Amino acid sequence: MTASYQSKDELLSALKWQADIGIDCALSDTAIGLYAAETPKIPTPSAASNSAHLPQNRPLITSQATPPKTPSATPHATFQATEYAENPASISDSLDRGGSGGQEGSGDLSALTTLEDLKSALQAFDGCALKKTASNLVFADGNPAADIMLIGEAPGRDEDRMGLPFVGGAGQLLDKMLKSIGMDRQNVYITNILPWRPPGNRTPSPEETQLLWPFLRRHIQLTAPKIIFALGGSSAKLLLNTQTGILKLRGQMQEIDFSDAGDGSLLIPVLPSLHPAYLLRAPNMKKQAFLDLLQLQKYNK
Repeated sequence: MTASYQSKDELLSALKWQADIGIDCALSDTAIGLYAAETPKIPTPSAASNSAHLPQNRPLITSQATPPKTPSATPHATFQATEYAENPASISDSLDRGGSGGQEGSGDLSALTTLEDLKSALQAFDGCALKKTASNLVFADGNPAADIMLIGEAPGRDEDRMGLPFVGGAGQLLDKMLKSIGMDRQNVYITNILPWRPPGNRTPSPEETQLLWPFLRRHIQLTAPKIIFALGGSSAKLLLNTQTGILKLRGQMQEIDFSDAGDGSLLIPVLPSLHPAYLLRAPNMKKQAFLDLLQLQKYNK
């Protein structure tokens, strides 16, 4: 192989630069996407005849299965996530703050017509035991007017401490993943299926996800994104109403109707992918995650 670098130090510097921006596995012999023009090119004798190609995107699958329903209202989002009011507003009397479990404990959320109302409702809701062990409500981050909504699983220690999703090690990797396709948090809106940290960072239980599902569904209805990027098995299983594992689900887009009437008025593609926390433990899977990101990139307007 013939390289254009003049010294060993220049080569090491280029490799360190790639590692710093999150490039730690090769998908092809040439750079892809944002870094195609920036990454130093290393020509090979057979580059013209043996260039690598990424697999074609998998076909869109329309799913008839829909998760349990909650009342809807007109989607509306007009402000940044950092502008949420700190003082909870009054909640409709129909919202059962002391529900002991099940969807009924979340009450009727149709009166919540803004994201600020929804956050206040969660702050006032006492029907989930996770709230008692968590330090902060973790509601959302990013741009609520974005076309792309990222939904993870549950807050971790750093997220619980700061009250924002994806700010720990997994969040730093997520930022690098977004940067690799020319995006950042202003291009996406980020939340989790649970707004409170499970003790010990354990996996959310089915009872917890079903209890808080009406709030997440309302969150989706209010933001009405063009696509949902479901990060992790718990998120994908809840949104797609399936028990299939994330390694089989990832990369396969399905349309889900999140409308109250089930009439197809709020069909949103859901693209499952691997959670950044999982990628930290299994870096060899970053290639698959990047292929999912390339599908997501098409929705960034």
